Amino acid sequence: MRKYTQTILTILMFGIVLATGTLLISVWFLPPPEQTPSIALLNESMQAGPYPTNVTVNTNVTLNIEVSNFMGVVQYLYVRMKLADETTMTTATNPSSAPVLQQFERLVPHGGTWRFPATLNMTTPGINYRLTFELWRYDPNLDQIIWIRNPLGRGLWVHLPMNVTGP
Repeated sequence: MRKYTQTILTILMFGIVLATGTLLISVWFLPPPEQTPSIALLNESMQAGPYPTNVTVNTNVTLNIEVSNFMGVVQYLYVRMKLADETTMTTATNPSSAPVLQQFERLVPHGGTWRFPATLNMTTPGINYRLTFELWRYDPNLDQIIWIRNPLGRGLWVHLPMNVTGP
């Protein structure tokens, strides 16, 4: 009976040491989660597609934007809507030089999600437009609004390519 008790205690101690070691390794060696927000484009029905890519002049285009904050603290976030073409479109490293058509802004808590509709009346025909939504934030240290970049230095934005035809 005594040998049986010793065996059980040995197995329990081994299990405790193994569990503690696993926990310590995961705490010390796993990288912390990235602290970055996200932006997503949704259609009028709050779905990821299909999107209106061919529209007629004087037609309202309504999309929904979803922004999530994983920055670790409350953020004052801005979404700037722009209508760009091939010469003014947003790139991985630079925001679009197209004028801001609308700006949406809100305080978003850490772990929070902000969804809102964005409507634009397409008044000028053209091809290869990019209806672009760029994610910006207020930086209190700089006292200015800055374009948010992910850990790789790429800006956060979404766009919808579209063609606008005459009536």
